[in-house]
Amino acid sequence: MPSAIGSWGVALSAAASYDTNTGDNTALFATIPATLRLSNVVRINLNGGWQWDRIADRHYLTYGAGTDWRTPDNVWTVTAELFGQLGAADVASVVAPRFQLGLRWRPVDRFNIDLIYGRNITGENANWITLATVVRFHVGE
Repeated sequence: MPSAIGSWGVALSAAASYDTNTGDNTALFATIPATLRLSNVVRINLNGGWQWDRIADRHYLTYGAGTDWRTPDNVWTVTAELFGQLGAADVASVVAPRFQLGLRWRPVDRFNIDLIYGRNITGENANWITLATVVRFHVGE
């Protein structure tokens, strides 16, 4: 369901993780993301879901909350997110909340560069910085 200013948009996603070295399906995921657009430049994102770690044979409830704020010309966007999983774990950090904070530069509609700082969710308490680029292709043009 698409979002509009003042109303929620909702979707459903599912994924599987596959280890090409061992040939194993290592995890299954299902998530319901929801977005509330507060204005043309601010939105709130929430999600809840389920993960099956097939290696540890553990099931987790997953969650996330975040916000995006962009400039009216859509050149800059600041994103902040909190996410995690709930369930039994051998190591407490596996279920500890994580976060990330990012800055996106989008000088033209089809291209952007993201710089993101955060903590991973896989449990080894690592911090990381991600530098990514996106090029959008429009089919039929």
